[in-house]
Amino acid sequence: MPELLLIGAGHAHLYIVKHAATLTAAGYQVRLLAPRFFDYSGVASATAAGVLSSADGRIDVRALAGACGVTFHEGRLESLDPQARTATADDGIELTYDVLSVNIGSEVDPVGMRIHPTVLRVKPLSGLADLHDRLRAAASGATVTVVGGGSSGVELASHLAMRTDVRRVQLVESTSEVGSDLPRGARTTMARLLRRRGVDVRTGCEVRELGEHDAVCADGSSLSHDLALLATGLTAPSLVSTIGLGDRRGITVRATLQHVERDEIYAVGDCAFFTSRPLPRIGVHGVRQGPILHASLLARLGDGPLPEYRPQRRALSILDLGGGVGLATRGRLWWCGTSALRLKRSIDRRWLKVYRVRAPA
Repeated sequence: MPELLLIGAGHAHLYIVKHAATLTAAGYQVRLLAPRFFDYSGVASATAAGVLSSADGRIDVRALAGACGVTFHEGRLESLDPQARTATADDGIELTYDVLSVNIGSEVDPVGMRIHPTVLRVKPLSGLADLHDRLRAAASGATVTVVGGGSSGVELASHLAMRTDVRRVQLVESTSEVGSDLPRGARTTMARLLRRRGVDVRTGCEVRELGEHDAVCADGSSLSHDLALLATGLTAPSLVSTIGLGDRRGITVRATLQHVERDEIYAVGDCAFFTSRPLPRIGVHGVRQGPILHASLLARLGDGPLPEYRPQRRALSILDLGGGVGLATRGRLWWCGTSALRLKRSIDRRWLKVYRVRAPA
């Protein structure tokens, strides 16, 4: 039986695990190396800010693998030997494979900043795990600096501004405006909401050093804080370069999701660099790559052509701005309000429900 080894439990690999029975029936032996829990990025800001519980966005990967007949090894990838076709986990266990797929997410890119170890990072999501507790432990209302005016930064800043234990929120962006990828009207509405909530938005401020209690900008100015969050752009994990399959852009893959030089290696989601057309690091691509990867794994056992991933140009995106308000966009279309957030919650719950399995007692 050919050995299929899945590294990481991102959106696409959860789909593969859920449909593992068809792969086993086709002849594969399926194994998964991943942390036990998957934290869903769609509710990360709400769970980090304490609006939702951590359980609301968590999937028990071990339970899912067990229910679907997948051999599960808890851990993370430490090293890879593509010549010998072996992967070594962080506990020293060596796993062999005939076909390998990597789905290990992304991490925040510090873009040349010096970062103090106490600074929380939005990716990987484990970096936000203790935000709620650290804010509750503050002796008085905390001042929080959020560096990065993209989707994650805006969501966190708007959520934190509504907490009674946060005195002040500073949202810092190096370019001329926050939410630059949003339609103009949506940007205006979002900026108005941030002002109403008292968020101090600083644009054109390039942070060079993000310390435990202050942020130093390129122009020599500084901002003081009790807690800092790094929410700048995303990059592939440094492990990608270490294992020699790509660089900070990601594991280089073709439209078939296979590595450009090794047909037996696939990469999907944020850790992949889609050479046919570079993609933004958003969850929708990982979700939609799952069925393509599944079809490709089945097709490679026969003589048929492998399917290709064809990303759509516009996708629905909904920001959770806290206070029951969402901001939905799709291309140039957008709307803001409670109905947008209700739609987001419905989509998120429906997706999570597919992969939730009750762990055995």
